This record gives sequence, C-alpha cells and structure tokens, in this order.
Amino acid sequence: MRRHLITKAAVVTAVGLLLLGLSLAGDAAPASKTYQNVSTGFCLDSNANGNVYTLSCNGGNYQNWEQHGLTLRNVSTGFCLDSNANGNVYTLSCNGGNYQNWK
Repeated sequence: MRRHLITKAAVVTAVGLLLLGLSLAGDAAPASKTYQNVSTGFCLDSNANGNVYTLSCNGGNYQNWEQHGLTLRNVSTGFCLDSNANGNVYTLSCNGGNYQNWK
C-alpha cells in the first residue's frame, strides 16, 4: 500500500475547495464526505494512530470526514483534523481549539 504524506498547505487547499463546494462527494452536512486532491486524485486519509496522508481513493471510512462547524471529524476514528505551529497535520481528539478549525 503506497501512502503519501500530506502537507498543511495541501490540506488547507483541499478544505478550502470543500468549503467552496468544489471536488467533493457527499450529501448535506453532517453526512460524511471524501476530500480528493485535484492534482493527484488521491483522497485525504487517516488511521487509528492519528496519521494523516493521501492515498488512492478506496471508499473506506478512514477517508470519510464530517464537517462540524469549522472542524473536520474522521468518521472511522472520531478524531478531528488538527495542526500545530510547526505546520504538522494529524488527527487528535476533538478539543475545540483553533488548530482544529479549517476554512
């Protein structure tokens, strides 16, 4: 299985496209959605360890995300897409902090 690390900039771009209603699959919120990178065709993915990366789209729940306000919650883990001042991207228990807010 080939995994691809995702940069903070790529996640911000993907989330920005989502908020604009571009390149998304899914129904009305809070239904889960898959976020696909326009350039690579890979989907935003995660795992139980909190890692975030892109991977070939496979329809699995680790690639499904629910939008709750400005946060994105992974369907499979229940963790939120998070970041830090160093630009690292990962998932973590949802805590309402600004590092978990995306626009």
